[in-house]
Amino acid sequence: MANFTTRQAGRIYVHFLPHTRFRTKDLTIRLHIPQSRERVTPMALLPYMWMNGTKSKPSTRDLTIAADELYGTVVRSGLGKRGEYQIMEVSANIPDVSAITRDHVVEQALALVCEVLLNHEAKTAAFSDDAVRQEIDLHRRRIEATRDDKMGYALQRCLAEVARGTAAALPRLGYLEDLEAIDADVLFDCYRTLLKEAEVHAYLVGPYQDADALSEQIIGQLSQVIGEGAMRSQLQVEPLRTGVETSFRHVTERQDVAQAQLDIGYRTGVNFSSDDYPAMLMMNGVLGGFAHSKLFLNVREKHSLAYTVWSHFDAMTGSLAVMTGIEPKQYEKALQIIEEQVTAIQAGNITDEEMAFTFRGLQNQYTVLLDQPSSLTSWHYNGVLCGQQREIETLLDQLQRVTKEDVVDAAKRLEPNTIYFLTGEGDAQ
Repeated sequence: MANFTTRQAGRIYVHFLPHTRFRTKDLTIRLHIPQSRERVTPMALLPYMWMNGTKSKPSTRDLTIAADELYGTVVRSGLGKRGEYQIMEVSANIPDVSAITRDHVVEQALALVCEVLLNHEAKTAAFSDDAVRQEIDLHRRRIEATRDDKMGYALQRCLAEVARGTAAALPRLGYLEDLEAIDADVLFDCYRTLLKEAEVHAYLVGPYQDADALSEQIIGQLSQVIGEGAMRSQLQVEPLRTGVETSFRHVTERQDVAQAQLDIGYRTGVNFSSDDYPAMLMMNGVLGGFAHSKLFLNVREKHSLAYTVWSHFDAMTGSLAVMTGIEPKQYEKALQIIEEQVTAIQAGNITDEEMAFTFRGLQNQYTVLLDQPSSLTSWHYNGVLCGQQREIETLLDQLQRVTKEDVVDAAKRLEPNTIYFLTGEGDAQ
């Protein structure tokens, strides 16, 4: 597959990937800015607000109609978080209708995306007092809803504890207690700060013609509001430090839950840009990434201690978490069996079958990405944030060459940091 090509103007970057197999053209503009406790919540609100209306299209309905008129183009905004960065985006999925019309659909879609991102005014449309009050109420529900997915909530809480003391610990949506102090003025100030300080990355993936001219249009439209003057930030996502004095923590939280969640968090010192990244992916797969993994076969199948058990590796922070759903009374036994599986890998108790199945599982995961424009965008963006690009085909070759000894070395990098236990109100640990 061809590689992305990049054009730059100050802190604006345009990345282009020609891909004739796709029937649609993906256009995404992402802005990232370092997270801070003071602004994490108002910043999190911004992308949800943008689709509520702009100066020239003052309602969601107006924006939706404008997108539909472009042969069913879909325009969305979204919020993300990677490491210590908060990420806001506006994207368009544009049908490839070049064979049936000479209309400048891509150019019009670009104008609409820029409209959603850039064409806002204080006290107007999305930033009117009424629209802001409604969005704050919706955001309160979003934050509260994160507690309904107990496994996801427990994982987020565990990873936050592992990253405690850093901006990576801040929640993606922010904090409920911040919402009372947020109003239209606060949000518009945050919006102006975002446009002033964020690094901007636009992505074009699909069967585009004349990408150079389109890149110039993107830079031209963005620079009118964002400006080209400032160069890119030197801050890159680094893995959480290991080998430092951090106290091991046991954290217990009580809620109304049907089953307890026992998560164990580790630091590894390895992330997307590290030489040991392929080995860490293989180690995570052997440990708990698949149904053939040691955790699944031993904790769930052999000992029947958990309803669910997996391990998750965060490619940005280098955190690894073991996630289990258990009966509260099985806490000690589950903890013991989990630790035994980690010790087994560190001791080299890895079979050829485990290595082969893990490679095939990872191969399937990454091969699928090659056929998904949004996934290719996200993959390249990982490299932007970490300061090193990885081609998927190259990674697959590296994974195939990972040895058992490499997996053992990766497992020895696991630094236990946090045990997080989410259990019922009346349950005893």
